[in-house]
Order: sequence, then C-alpha cells, then structure tokens
Amino acid sequence: MQNNRKYNLKHLCTDPNWISTWYFLLFILFSFQQLHAQTQQLLGQHDGPYFFYEAGNTKSVRVVDGKIQVDNSLKEPFSVSTEDGQYHFEVSRHPITVPKEAYRPSDKIMVLSDPHGDFASFYAILKAQKIVDANYEWAFGKNQLVVIGDVFDRGKDVLPIFWLIYKLEHEAVKAGGQVHFLLGNHEEMLMRGNYKYTQDKYKVLADSIGRPYRDFWSSETELGRWLQSKNTMEKIGDYLFVHAGLSTAMLDPKWTIPAVNDSVRRYLFHTKEERQQSESASFLFGSEGPLWYRGMVVKEEKYHPLGEEDLNGMMKIYGAKQIFVGHTIFPEVSSFYEGKVYGVNVSNESNRLKGGSRGLLIEGGKIMVIYDDITKNKAVN
Repeated sequence: MQNNRKYNLKHLCTDPNWISTWYFLLFILFSFQQLHAQTQQLLGQHDGPYFFYEAGNTKSVRVVDGKIQVDNSLKEPFSVSTEDGQYHFEVSRHPITVPKEAYRPSDKIMVLSDPHGDFASFYAILKAQKIVDANYEWAFGKNQLVVIGDVFDRGKDVLPIFWLIYKLEHEAVKAGGQVHFLLGNHEEMLMRGNYKYTQDKYKVLADSIGRPYRDFWSSETELGRWLQSKNTMEKIGDYLFVHAGLSTAMLDPKWTIPAVNDSVRRYLFHTKEERQQSESASFLFGSEGPLWYRGMVVKEEKYHPLGEEDLNGMMKIYGAKQIFVGHTIFPEVSSFYEGKVYGVNVSNESNRLKGGSRGLLIEGGKIMVIYDDITKNKAVN
C-alpha cells in the first residue's frame, strides 16, 4: 500500500489532467484573494455610523480603518470621521422634529448648496464664514444657515456632512439660531434606489451586510428619520428657498408650501414605480417639479424656461421677494430676473481652490456673495 500511495502521489504530480486541475484551483484561490483585496479597497477607510432601529433594538454599522463594525451598544457621543481621517468630530443623537414652513429672519442668513459629499469644501466655507469654530461647533449665534439640498452622491464624505448638519441643527437651536436643510434631487434619487452617482464604498458596504443601500436611509434608521422629516420648500421672512426651481405648474393654488412638503415626505422613500401611481408624486418628483426643474435659471427650450410674468405671479402667490435655488451648477453664484432669483450652486472644490464664490450671505436686506477668503465678500444688490 505504501508503494501505491507513492505511485498515486507521483501520478498526481505528473499527470497532465491533474496539473491542469491544480492550476485551475490556484487560479480560483488567487481570484478570491484579488476580489477580497478589491472589495476592501472599494469599501473605503471610514464611513458611518448608521443606526438601525429594528425589533426594539438599536444596531450601528460603520467602517473604521477599512473594516466593518457592527455594534449593539455604541456609546454617545460617537465619533464621525471623513474618508481620509483628516476631519473628525463627535455627535450625539437628539430628538427629531418636522420643521415649519416659514420662519422669521435672523440678522444674518447664510445660504449654501449642493455639498455632494465634499466635506473639505463644506467645512472650509463654514469655518471661514464663522458658522462653526475649529471644534466643529455652532458659532453663528442666533443666525440662520440654509443648505439647499444635495449632500448625497459624487463625493466620499456623505455621512460626515449629514452628521455635521444634524449636529449643528441641534446646537443652533440651543443658541437661538437655526439650521435649515432642504431636500434635493439627489436625496430623492437615492431614497428611491437610484445609485447612478453613488460612490462604490457605499454600495460595497451595503452588499457586505446584505441590504440595499437605500435601506440605510429608511424610516427605521436615525438619519433616515431625520432626512424624511425635511422640507422641500421653506420661507424665511420673504425669502423663498427650494432646491431646483418652480415651474408654471406651481401656479396651481393647490401647491401651497405645506402641500408640497407633505406630499414629498409621503412619497420620498417610495420607488419610482410606486410614485408613478400618484399624480401628485409623478409631478413633484418629475422634471417640472421643485426638485428637478431648471427653467428658472436656464433658458434652453428643453427646460421650459419660466417667463418673467409667471415668475412675478408665483412670487405674489408665495409672498416672496427673492427665490434661492441650487441644483444647476454655474461657474460663480449667479442672479436672474434682475436679482429676483439667485442660483447658489457652484463647483465647490474648484471654487475653493481657485478662490471663486461659494454662497450667499443675507444681512440687513443686503445680499452678499461669499468666499473662503472672507475679505472678498461683496454686496450684489
């Protein structure tokens, strides 16, 4: 039997069929190793935490140093870090309330838009304009900060931006100020499961724990509950804020600000197919709705540009002196209709690096374009 074993082993090592089998097995092993390494790389270094509330229990999921951590007893305050680990701060959860449709204006109102996962640029302008201090804490007193949507997609630091807004919102209220975050089209895209512009790190995390990424933002999660409480349109004094713009369809008296906000909230976490069953949802989430319409700031026919007469009628209906939008990107913060409409969305990273405009400051009835270099702030009206 010993001779047979030797013969069999020698046979396995020299038989061409077995050699092919060994090579195939080695190839499979190498492929799995490569796939694992690639998955680790796509997962990223830092993300979360995401809080899931299920069956009466709380579970947190996060990525720390490239490894997924699932915890049932995450202590507060908890730490939040950017992908590269350069920025990190602490957050505690707080009660979530649905914002009002209208607010009294403060002495100063800072208006920003479309951070798109770029924490470095978002934090830079907040710090430069003294909205936050070096410890990421609210420093704007009794004043107001408005962010006109689109934190999701494109960048790798979606969670740190959301958690910072969430944190500042609570701190601002305690100081007598306010933070207003409005929903954008990328919020509605991700909530319905469209990941076209979503970074791989988020999709890989979701795949790794066996859930679609939109479930990380359901009403059974902390940030999902918070996000689904937000408005689509808001007024501060006679200033109106909306992510994309208002088409002539909004002249219909049924589209009051509360009606828009309530309807978007109702259908925000629905799929595209589910929304199509509702005439209201089909409009609000469509190309003529307030999350997508570009015709206020773009004059190409395909966007159905808004005429000035219709704009004046709309401003009368909503009691607005000026309207502020994001969504459509411009090289610099821009105004339209002789200063009745302002487009706040710029390429934040590019403008930060080259010294371009980043947003607006409303103070004492004056509107100023703001920069990372505060000495460049200048009035535009």
